[in-house]
Amino acid sequence: MLLLNLDIAGISCSGGSACTSGSEKGSHVIEALHQTEKMRTIRFSFSHLNTKNEIDRCINLLKNWCNLK
Repeated sequence: MLLLNLDIAGISCSGGSACTSGSEKGSHVIEALHQTEKMRTIRFSFSHLNTKNEIDRCINLLKNWCNLK
């Protein structure tokens, strides 16, 4: 649901790594994180075109949705 909510909010992200995009096999980097059902990965990509306000908005949305301080 988090990825869907971020998409609806206009924030692009992914649940996998860029190096295995379109592949059924997971990334060795993501596997090394030992993710579980309660702890999943989200990948964000940034460029010089991103603004501080965009990053702050994303962080605030994540904090609110995940009940973080």
